[in-house]
Amino acid sequence: MTAIHVNTKLLDAPRWMGMAAIHSHPDLRRTTMKGLLIKMLITPVDFDCNMDCGYCYNGSARTPCSSVSKRIIPMGIIYRIFDQVYPLLKGDQLIVIWHGGEPLLAGQNFYREVIEVQKSAVRGRYRVINCMQTNGTLIDEEWADLLLRLKIGPSVSADGPAYLHDSIRVFLDGRPTYLQAMRGYRLLQKNDVNTGMLVVISQNNVRHPEAIWQWVLEEKIPHFDFLPCIEPELWRKGEQKYGLSPEEVAEFSIRLFDLWFNHGDPNIKIRTFRDAIKGQLGGRVNICSWKAGCLQHISFDVAGNAFPCARYHCYPETKMGNIMAQSFPEIMSSSKTRWVHDGIAAGQQKCKNCQWNPICGSGCPFLKYALHGSWDGPYVHCQSRQALFYHVHDRIFQKGN
Repeated sequence: MTAIHVNTKLLDAPRWMGMAAIHSHPDLRRTTMKGLLIKMLITPVDFDCNMDCGYCYNGSARTPCSSVSKRIIPMGIIYRIFDQVYPLLKGDQLIVIWHGGEPLLAGQNFYREVIEVQKSAVRGRYRVINCMQTNGTLIDEEWADLLLRLKIGPSVSADGPAYLHDSIRVFLDGRPTYLQAMRGYRLLQKNDVNTGMLVVISQNNVRHPEAIWQWVLEEKIPHFDFLPCIEPELWRKGEQKYGLSPEEVAEFSIRLFDLWFNHGDPNIKIRTFRDAIKGQLGGRVNICSWKAGCLQHISFDVAGNAFPCARYHCYPETKMGNIMAQSFPEIMSSSKTRWVHDGIAAGQQKCKNCQWNPICGSGCPFLKYALHGSWDGPYVHCQSRQALFYHVHDRIFQKGN
């Protein structure tokens, strides 16, 4: 019989929000079955951004998007979304992630008005948990104070120490962004705003897990996660510039896991590793790409067009409807929505006999679609994900003393 040597405090959910940890908000609690949706993404400025990151998939030549709009989503669309979503909720609350582009470009008054419109539309029927993914460069004292008062939980994007971050995450004019991004992150911490960090792993930093780990320790970053870079349009042409091979993702993940696991500090939480352990101990995983989150999510662009996820906004054939032309129930029961959901579900069946399927969920449906044009293609990170799961298994199921 083997003994499990794992500090269960390493599995505690962090108290921050954003794309990097949607199920860890301090107000998030278990819900009762009532409908379908648990999470909504809204891109208030579409793909408009004050930065030009080398690997960004939004509105660049690396995606089917040909242009970036400069519009802000009207409040009429916001009201209609929150007024009509209630019957479709899986429970009595809805997680909303303001995404982009850079969502802070919508301005402070926009978010003040959003909260008031939400209150008017919700009418006490359910709870809204507002989150955000931001590059952090626009955050000052006023923004930090506003996000705290409005109870919007942001996650900041940064790619490690300055020499790694600034070589790929730059302003539109090419200037480095590290100082501004970290200033914003520190202001959030100073003002007791629940926040975390999301690190994109690319050819720029994949060989430096030790440097990234040391940066986490030096900056006292308690909650973060990492996201492997993939460039769908370039991948299909065999021309990736910053994207990673399965072997590279596996090596980085395993090296970083060992650094984190050996450190043994329960106050440093990495979502990917937390879920990899929880899943093998019979717990519930929270990462959307580990459970085909597209089946329980919906995303809206500035025109009110509905998609299964924000990353589908560049793929107009996946548009499920428009909230200004149809009711929410009509969108969710439309033939296009059924086509999307049936395709995702069929793709999941190909992995049903894999030993890791209860944890992995067959991989991210969007990446399958973006890389292969359908949901039944292979998952690009299958090999690296399995390598991590095997390694985690070996580390936590060890011979007892």
